[in-house]
Amino acid sequence: MKNNNHKNPKNKIFIIWGLFISGVILVFLILLLLAINKPQPKTDTQNQQHLQSNINAEQEQQTYNRVINKIESEIDKLTQQQEQTPLLKYPPKIRYYDDGIKIFSIEKYNQDTGKLIKDIYYKNDGETIEYTVDYNSDGSILNTFYNPDGTVRDTYHSNE
Repeated sequence: MKNNNHKNPKNKIFIIWGLFISGVILVFLILLLLAINKPQPKTDTQNQQHLQSNINAEQEQQTYNRVINKIESEIDKLTQQQEQTPLLKYPPKIRYYDDGIKIFSIEKYNQDTGKLIKDIYYKNDGETIEYTVDYNSDGSILNTFYNPDGTVRDTYHSNE
């Protein structure tokens, strides 16, 4: 009988070739698996940060839209007020003291005729009315003098 302790050289070659082919197949499968699977990001922390940034971006956009809408409504209100204010045919004339800031007097005109109907004279502070002169259509003039608290002190009628 033959003893199996002595290995045949053909068996060794088949074993080596079998191991080599098995190794190549394993390397090929690993490469194929790596090519198919895309790298997955860390889902816990990165996903939460991404969701928070989306929420923050949405909140910022909503806040921005609210601010823009409020600005547009304010602009609309202002332009509507300007459109509703009729342009005066004869606007009042405002005269100032030498400083250019404090009001000296205001002349108001009849919008139909353009005639002077009222003069308002202010004290040196430019805010407190000292006296007014009303010009009536019949030619009479009414002078009204005021106290510093705004109450009427005296009135004088005259005909010119």
